[in-house]
Amino acid sequence: MEKKYKRLGDILIDRGIITKEDLEYALQVQKKTRKPIGEVLVELGFCTWNQIVKALSKQYEVPYFAEKPKVDPTLNLNMKRELMEELRAVPIKLDGDKIVVVTDNVYNISLIKRRLKFLFGKEIEVYLIAPDMFEEVLMEVSSEKKMEFEVSESLYENEEGEEEEENLGEIENEDTPVVRLVNNLLTHAIELDASDIHIEPTGKRNVVVRYRIDGVLKKITEYPKSSHGSVVARIKILSKLDITERRIPQDGKFFMNLNSEQYDFRVSTMPSVNGEKVVMRILKVSQSNKKLEELGYSDYNYERIKQLITHPYGIILVTGPTGSGKSTTLVGIINSLNDEAVNIVTAEDPVEYTIEGVTQCQVNPEIGLTFAKYLRAFLRQDPDIIMVGEIRDKETANLAVEASLTGHLVLSTLHTNTAAGAIDRLLNMGIDPSLISSSLIGVIGQRLVRRVCNNCAREVSLEGEYAEFARKLFPEIPLKQKVAVGCEACNNTGYKGRTAINEVLIVNDELKYLINNRVSLSEITKAAKRGGMRTLFEDGLYKVLNGETTLEEIIRVTGGMYEE
Repeated sequence: MEKKYKRLGDILIDRGIITKEDLEYALQVQKKTRKPIGEVLVELGFCTWNQIVKALSKQYEVPYFAEKPKVDPTLNLNMKRELMEELRAVPIKLDGDKIVVVTDNVYNISLIKRRLKFLFGKEIEVYLIAPDMFEEVLMEVSSEKKMEFEVSESLYENEEGEEEEENLGEIENEDTPVVRLVNNLLTHAIELDASDIHIEPTGKRNVVVRYRIDGVLKKITEYPKSSHGSVVARIKILSKLDITERRIPQDGKFFMNLNSEQYDFRVSTMPSVNGEKVVMRILKVSQSNKKLEELGYSDYNYERIKQLITHPYGIILVTGPTGSGKSTTLVGIINSLNDEAVNIVTAEDPVEYTIEGVTQCQVNPEIGLTFAKYLRAFLRQDPDIIMVGEIRDKETANLAVEASLTGHLVLSTLHTNTAAGAIDRLLNMGIDPSLISSSLIGVIGQRLVRRVCNNCAREVSLEGEYAEFARKLFPEIPLKQKVAVGCEACNNTGYKGRTAINEVLIVNDELKYLINNRVSLSEITKAAKRGGMRTLFEDGLYKVLNGETTLEEIIRVTGGMYEE
């Protein structure tokens, strides 16, 4: 049986390193700073990292390194940095038939041993080290991929500058330069955590390849235009599309497995004056299991969203532009509500994530399977929760209202810039105000912002007008912010990964009255704020103060707009 873990503070008190008063004070500081308790204790000078590591080592009978361990340069296990960060574990050497691993989290040791023994087929010996030391070792052993990569010279051997017809032998043989290029483009995009691949023919001699990484497009490589026909044909074969049709847009999909993960690629081809452009969206299948609490919401907004989804009926809308994570939020809500006691049905275009235990339906307007058609069918399927991918027209909106008023919880999205804008959009669609006020229970406005790279970011004071605004809004949080610098770990961008910023509008009695009276959008927004809604900028500023992103990034995404 696994040892029952004691809290770090209690261990340090038991060993006489800190007092109960020290711990109580540190816990008060932790509530304000939201930092790990060990980090708070060290910053306050109550103890050192070495004392913490030594105490944990004795308590859990785990060996530790007091000094930074040497990493065996010949050790090559090809363990992805992503997995090292997830497990907080780094292999440093091979000792006989055992792999020596270091970690800064004593509570992860059982998981580390299980996962790595399965991965490498060897016994795992775990040593404990301090967090700052762990970060140094992680940087030393993780080999981040360069953003750009070179295209095989063989593609340029017969370059004539013009696009050639595809060669079936070239696109079906796995060992040809074109097939290797396509495979490299796909795997490289996965390794860089790209969300989209853009293959764009230009008026010049080369075709440009760009990846969307953390929401921003970056040029990765280019290849000769003479190979473009074969590249597109190879992608069409993978996606089961017609390789002979180059005059009209086509949509398809395929999947591939890499590092024990499945990735789905949604493919869209489109003819242009320079040739066919291809865009591939990458979806990590394991993302479909994420619940609401795993999506990175601020505590304040998470509690407000939880309040919304406890309603047994009504409409909840998620708003934002394309690529703002609306589908991921809906999946998170459904996963949180998913239970064998409830019947959940969805109509999506397309079905992006497959959810166990949920009946998911693919919209197909070409044969008359629209959102509205599915909604009518759903009402005869005894549903508890209905998810409609998007409300695009008055018919779908009216059916969603009808479903919510007959005792169903309806989840959907709207393309509006703000949460309050959803109400204005429904009114402009011609939906009766009384029906909106009776059925709509809340709107979640959303954007995605880049996370600052914790490896290279610098902490500085927040100053100026934003500091004054932050002091009024969050008086309990120190006015600090992180500045993006750039390093190898983040490909010199200063950012790594993304998180959501939100505004959660909850329809209360005041808002119902205002909706019925068709007041202006600004009046709706002011009433929502009186009801407790934090705007996108305010939620973003909270995440800036907590070191998750930068002020520059929040201003880029929201425009820096706020109201006193």
